Amino acid sequence: MKVAKFGGSSVADAGQFKKVRAIVEANADRKVIVVSAAGKSDSEAVKVTDLLIQVEKLRDAGEDYMPVFNHIQSRFVGIRDALGLKVGIETDLKKIGKEIPTCSHDYLVSRGEFLTAKLMADFLGYQFIDAARFLVFDENGVNYGESINRLRDFMSYDDHIVVPGFYGVDENGMTHLMPRGGSDISGALLANFVDADLYENWTDVSGIKMADPRIISNSRKINELTYEELQELSYMGISVFQEEAIQPAKEKQIPIAILNTNHPEEDGTLVVDSADKNGHQLVTGIAGKKDYVVISIQKYQLNKRLDVMAKVFSVIQKFGVKFDYVPAGTDSVQFLAKRADVDGKLMAIVSALKSECQLDNVKLEKNIAMVAAVSSQLGKRPAIAGKILDLLDNSQIKIHLVVQEGSDIKVVFGVANSDYEKTIEKIYRSTSVSATRLKMVI
Repeated sequence: MKVAKFGGSSVADAGQFKKVRAIVEANADRKVIVVSAAGKSDSEAVKVTDLLIQVEKLRDAGEDYMPVFNHIQSRFVGIRDALGLKVGIETDLKKIGKEIPTCSHDYLVSRGEFLTAKLMADFLGYQFIDAARFLVFDENGVNYGESINRLRDFMSYDDHIVVPGFYGVDENGMTHLMPRGGSDISGALLANFVDADLYENWTDVSGIKMADPRIISNSRKINELTYEELQELSYMGISVFQEEAIQPAKEKQIPIAILNTNHPEEDGTLVVDSADKNGHQLVTGIAGKKDYVVISIQKYQLNKRLDVMAKVFSVIQKFGVKFDYVPAGTDSVQFLAKRADVDGKLMAIVSALKSECQLDNVKLEKNIAMVAAVSSQLGKRPAIAGKILDLLDNSQIKIHLVVQEGSDIKVVFGVANSDYEKTIEKIYRSTSVSATRLKMVI
């Protein structure tokens, strides 16, 4: 059995619905379908989810939200009519309209997935199952046992199902949203629940590129990578796949295929436990983020001064800011945070560290970009990190910090924001080789 999740661009209009049906009908194993809310299209500049957020903001401001909600209604009715469906979507829209004045954020924002799935189920002739009827969250996250038991009851009747992604319910039956991109997580959870042979994630790109195509035009596609490599690349900023969607598939060793709804004939990227690697390919993928700040603290034999570090952590905790920290030697530690997370607090944090912690030196660096080179080869060939460092040094790119703490498949380089694109390009040009073609059977 295959679980196939279709993202917002794949269900944006009637034409995209038809592409989805052609893909589903091409393989009888595609029995479990998960959909996002209708996304952007040539005629629709705003995703349905973002329109629903607009409705909420207008409601909370006491302003008229009906013009935006009417547009949402027209969009779903238009898709229904263009496909010649008979499902009475107006009843659901009317119910949602009545609940807008008092409903929760999670309920309102999840209605895009709910309505899209209703239409898709009718179009495919599959059973519609509202995620609120089986996907249960408790204080520890997903309640796997309860969720599987509830889903099993529905699938005993018909195992061809369409499920809205992005949400479930808490223990009190209230709608519970996942993070943006949560439909990826829904698909992975369904794959786990039904012990799928393959989890297909259909989007608008043919797999994952080795580097951001906005920086590297014609960037090579990654044919295969491991769950761990995808986890690290997702954490560092690639937007093709939601980071939290990896673990449910990895737990049961279910391969993940990243595929293109608009070009299903093209091979994509396959995510597996252990990937075949070209011996000459030093790096699997490169990703990064701009706009970090780095606070470096120094104290003689700081690695032995637990009392000083306790004071440092106490100061940082007082400001409620999440920092990553990296030992930088026996006498120093570096703290990293996104600039947006410390806006309005940064100078106060630096001042408190200087005045309260008896440090020898406190140094602040702004406008730092973090660039990660990810490869399962790094643990086996540690010299790769040194080679990358040398080539960056030879390119006169100043390295502010190097992080390889806690992971043997990722090395992160801190560079100036202004060197971000140059760093990615240099690593890409110097560590990639011609890709071989991997043909997937879809």
